[in-house]
Amino acid sequence: MNISLLIVNKSIAEPGIIVNAAFVLGLTVGRQLPDETFGPAVIDGAGNRHESLTSIGHIVRKATSTKLRTLWGTFSADPEVLIVDYTEAAAPADYAAYAAALGSSAGDEISFRAIHVYGPEDKIVPLTKNLSSL
Repeated sequence: MNISLLIVNKSIAEPGIIVNAAFVLGLTVGRQLPDETFGPAVIDGAGNRHESLTSIGHIVRKATSTKLRTLWGTFSADPEVLIVDYTEAAAPADYAAYAAALGSSAGDEISFRAIHVYGPEDKIVPLTKNLSSL
């Protein structure tokens, strides 16, 4: 069974930054997930349609920047796991500036605000179960 996991940098205290990172990652990951990840639209008692929601387990955790970097490295090397990151370089609204900043950074120079991991539960949970809930 696949799960969806959002891990946010625990040093971020500003709720708006956390929400923004989660929103960007959710949109980005959502377009890559298979249709069976979502349930059907639901009709309420008045006949109004409510769009489908995810039908898989989803977890939100927090971790240090070092742990985020380590997890990113581990999960990005696994072809069964989809990982999308939100870095400090992504904070500007200008996508060209983001691409240039990330393109000139490597390894420890990359600071992750959050990562989103999607894939087999048996691969993701053992590496993240000790992380604190957000």
